[in-house]
Amino acid sequence: MEGKNIKVQLGPFETLFKGKIFKVKQRQITYPDGFKMNHEFCERFDSVTVLAFDKQDRLLLTREFREGSNKYVWFLPCGKVDPGEKPEQTAQREMREEIKKSAKEIKLLFKRPAGSSYFLWDTYIFVAKDLIDDPLEAEERFPIEVVPTELDKAVEMAISGKIENVFMAFNIIRFSHMLQNGEFSWE
Repeated sequence: MEGKNIKVQLGPFETLFKGKIFKVKQRQITYPDGFKMNHEFCERFDSVTVLAFDKQDRLLLTREFREGSNKYVWFLPCGKVDPGEKPEQTAQREMREEIKKSAKEIKLLFKRPAGSSYFLWDTYIFVAKDLIDDPLEAEERFPIEVVPTELDKAVEMAISGKIENVFMAFNIIRFSHMLQNGEFSWE
């Protein structure tokens, strides 16, 4: 039905639940035939993810403890955009907290929605290089291990499922694809 303009009436959002990280909202949707239905949406803060590369062009993966899975998992530096903070500032802050470095060169790869029209936030994906030691005290309650990894190896880890977070895995694979196809340059 591409190109067809369908009119749907969206009611106002009502907050059903507000937690530390997520809000659950609801709104009534009226369809073109007049049928009405309530839909729930999940809202949270915008976030950043950073593919940071050291002087040997290795991707700096992290091993972080995640309470939800009750184990250490493979990750990339990432975190929430604080109120009043620009995404690039967040990316630098998260690198300083998690890998103890900042980047002389940082570039936005892309901004993407959470992946569903029912999730209301954006994630900014950055790539960084020319890292310098620049530690910042972290908020994390568990130590973070930084593991320099060849990009090809990180792609293998993403494809095999060793990197369990599909969003992190996707970003590693996508960046590798961009490099192979000349879709990314630092200029």
